[in-house]
Amino acid sequence: MTENVELMNKYGEPLRYDRNFQGPRERDRSCTDVPCLLLFVLFLGCWGYIAHYAVSHGDLNKLMVPTDMYNRKCGIDSNVLNKPYLFFFNLDQCIDPLVPITGCNTPQVCIERCPSETFVYDTMKNQPFAELKNRLICITDADKAAISSKSDIERAINEHRCARYYIRSQQFLNRCMFEFSDQLCELLPSVLFRNRRNADLRLPGNASYAERELELQAMALSLQSEPQARLSAPPSVARQVPVEEKVGQCRRQQLNGAVIKEKMMQTDTRLAKLVGNLVAHFNNGTHDAQRLGEEIVEDVVNSWKIVLMALFCTLIASLLFISLMRWLAAPILWFSIFGVLLGLLAALYYSIKQYIFWRDTATVPLHDLNLQRRWQNLLQESSTWLYLSIFLCFCFVVILLLVIVLRKRIRIAIALTKEGSKAVSTVISTVFFPIFSWVLYIAAIAFAIGVGLYLGSIGKYSFRMVRRLTAAGELTNEPCICSGPAINYTIGTACEPQLFQQYCSVQQRGFACVDTTCSFVEIDNPPLIRWSMAYNIFGFLWLSFFISAFSDMVLAATFARWYWTFKKRDVPYFTLTHAFCQTAFYHLGTLAFGSLILAICRMIRIILEYIDSKLKKYDNVVTRAILCCMRCFFWLLESFLRFLNRNAYIMCAIHGKNFCSSAKDAFNLLMRNFLRVVTLDKVTDFLFFLSKVLLTAGAGVSTYYFLVNNPAVIQLNHNAVPTTVVVIGAFLITSVFFGVYSMAVDTLFLCFLEDCERNDGTPEKPYFMSKQLMKILGKRNKLPPRARRSK
Repeated sequence: MTENVELMNKYGEPLRYDRNFQGPRERDRSCTDVPCLLLFVLFLGCWGYIAHYAVSHGDLNKLMVPTDMYNRKCGIDSNVLNKPYLFFFNLDQCIDPLVPITGCNTPQVCIERCPSETFVYDTMKNQPFAELKNRLICITDADKAAISSKSDIERAINEHRCARYYIRSQQFLNRCMFEFSDQLCELLPSVLFRNRRNADLRLPGNASYAERELELQAMALSLQSEPQARLSAPPSVARQVPVEEKVGQCRRQQLNGAVIKEKMMQTDTRLAKLVGNLVAHFNNGTHDAQRLGEEIVEDVVNSWKIVLMALFCTLIASLLFISLMRWLAAPILWFSIFGVLLGLLAALYYSIKQYIFWRDTATVPLHDLNLQRRWQNLLQESSTWLYLSIFLCFCFVVILLLVIVLRKRIRIAIALTKEGSKAVSTVISTVFFPIFSWVLYIAAIAFAIGVGLYLGSIGKYSFRMVRRLTAAGELTNEPCICSGPAINYTIGTACEPQLFQQYCSVQQRGFACVDTTCSFVEIDNPPLIRWSMAYNIFGFLWLSFFISAFSDMVLAATFARWYWTFKKRDVPYFTLTHAFCQTAFYHLGTLAFGSLILAICRMIRIILEYIDSKLKKYDNVVTRAILCCMRCFFWLLESFLRFLNRNAYIMCAIHGKNFCSSAKDAFNLLMRNFLRVVTLDKVTDFLFFLSKVLLTAGAGVSTYYFLVNNPAVIQLNHNAVPTTVVVIGAFLITSVFFGVYSMAVDTLFLCFLEDCERNDGTPEKPYFMSKQLMKILGKRNKLPPRARRSK
């Protein structure tokens, strides 16, 4: 009883724990927070019903309707009711990673049907005028109607009002895409080889993908009347690869297999064009950018084996590093701390030196208004270096005092980091457990996006009568008058495209309205569907937080079982599996409760962001200030709840209590050891960051060194390409590994605090911590000689 009273006085409150606690056990567990689990299951059932309703009544084709260059929905808006397909003048311009942001920089028009034949004006000039005009695809019907001679065709094409060429196409999502014809299949093998060997048949190096395909189509058209031309392939080529075999592959596989391989060897692929366009945004030379894009794709394709081998070595190195951290944690951490202090001293010395120099030097400020001159003036002021010296001196003193005061707690953090390394190394399967969480995350994201798209397609089209803007951004002023059933149609009011097309016209001329249209605005979703969309968003938030919580508790139960096993070599082999089953059978309700709290907080933040976007146009200072404070508050609240939930899951994994009790116990335990918590959190975060940087940099440097010093193994255009891929992949791999490591340290820290408060080292209450931790704290176990020898 004396010992219990002493604990009450020391920590300020009585320990309401079982003094006979010996670690997580299953015999005393029961299902926790069952009402929350039932609520979660009911919620998922309703979500499933909403998904079924959305798929049954939604139509994704409504969301895939293309839009032309005048912002008209093909086949829906008034002027293009009978033109459901979108045609691109130069489809090659749309193979760009920035198209979702900048748009496709080529004329796009709605047409009645996709081209069924290839048209090349430069090779078909001699054909009759009527046939040429009939084949033209122009921006507007008026442009095509105004053409009355071949010179008008030439002028319209040069002014980019009509397409100079197009390739036989087929519709994909109501968009006209390239289709390879049978003639191209027959001529492709010989043309490919001729294109590679004969310089006169090649286009310039910066020719686009579409132009190269157009070259093949033009050759096909020009050779149709020359039967002997099909036999023009060199005999050596014919002996190497029979033409019949190439034709069969093209027809059966639509340019897959050997033909694609041939084109990949030339790096003339859509991926190369994609990368080339991306590089072009950061490079002034389009030709150089395209060539660089092709070289990057070629390097990635040729070095994939080396990249995979480097990533596999990174994975092995991460496992070894975690195993070695039990010995390397202390030197790495202390070296980093003293390195920061020495860096601050060096910076302080330099700033003081600069202050003395500029204090004793008379200068005239530079009067130019550019930013560079302003920066130079700032560096030439002695007060700048004085303030910087004071700041650096303050940081140095604060960090030095913290290291001196918290040196014992830093040693505890290092020891716990070593313990975490032992735990992860013992139960190595925990490192690969996040793969399970990733699969669930991907499934949840795909489900939520699919339900959202189907819900968004439910409803009627909403149209409005509007006037078109000119290229200069000016509003047109067409006198469009409506009559009959559409007599009430005015600019800005709702309308129906069929009625508008039939009863609205320019009365002075009797023509249909061109610059005034009945245009699509949005899909008018019923109120019930809008609430269903909000339900879908909240469902995704709740489910994603639940998946994260499940992963945390399984890992926490695993590492807690390791800590509370007195003889670590007796840890069960299937500890992770046991923790998985324990969490699934007993504590899903607790996970549902904790994830619900976070989902509500995140939903409030989303609503605040929505309100903020709606109120921006009013420019009210008071409103913006209130919203800013609320956003900041809920961000802080969510951060705190995530920290509290993580520790509550750990306590639930240890004791098997419900969420509220576990959160309360975890919070009280952490507050009684506040300085230890702060120290451990910052120290481990810094240590893990250094470890990830070290492994990532090592993987990148090793890959680059291997490529530079072994040119006979693989020849690349740029060694930096596979090196960059390896660096990105290595950082992702190390982040996964050290995420598990961080959970191990957090779990062992709470177990350590529990161990310190529950046990006293007597044979009845021995410490479960390692000998190193007991040495740091000045504690030891008073075990009988026989037990000591067995341990």
